[in-house]
Amino acid sequence: MSDANRKTTSRAGGDQVGRLPGRPIGARQRMAPDERRRQIAQVAAQMIAYYGTYGVSMQAIADAVGLTLPGLRHYVRTREELLSLVIQVYYDQGSFTFGSKPGERDELAIGRDREGHPLYSLPGYLRRLIKENAERMVLVMLFMHLAVEAHDPAHPAHEYYRDRHARMIDFMDGIRWKLPEPYQDRSAFHRLIRTVYCTMDGVQIQALTNPDDDMIALWTKAEPILFPSPQWDHCR
Repeated sequence: MSDANRKTTSRAGGDQVGRLPGRPIGARQRMAPDERRRQIAQVAAQMIAYYGTYGVSMQAIADAVGLTLPGLRHYVRTREELLSLVIQVYYDQGSFTFGSKPGERDELAIGRDREGHPLYSLPGYLRRLIKENAERMVLVMLFMHLAVEAHDPAHPAHEYYRDRHARMIDFMDGIRWKLPEPYQDRSAFHRLIRTVYCTMDGVQIQALTNPDDDMIALWTKAEPILFPSPQWDHCR
């Protein structure tokens, strides 16, 4: 790593503030509010992944997106709001998207319904999601950390976490999955999805707290329990 990449600036209180290599400082650009918030979230996520959650300050984010600190606080007033924005905008790009990556739909298609519409593999989709999360462990750690803090109704991410499973079920309802007959019942499918995501949270916590546990390996062990043979053999 070059000296420029390692450069940090000492702030009051001893915080170390890092800047992404090559990031233009003070480069101002007019943006719509939603576009600016997305930019802030994306840059913050990149910097958190590079420096860690404790190595990034509000001033560093403001510098990186070409805003003053008061300008940044027009969009996110506190560090907690900034971290919540990262989760809501950036972390969930993988969780609430389907088919946006090249070849994803073709890889997950495993049949067609009576009208000829493609049917997709639910276990295959979840394996892809776990693989993506295993490659962004810093953001997974941030997600879990905020989940604990957000039990407080005053926390800026409280409603987001409270309603997340309901939004996830709505998202999953919008995809044509190839399912065993019992799970073609809407209520049974919803119970399965809740169980799946509770299991996924547990797998991620275990992988974060025990370095010897690999997230993908843990999910590989959980998958046959969630999607047992022979019931799911034709739906993988």
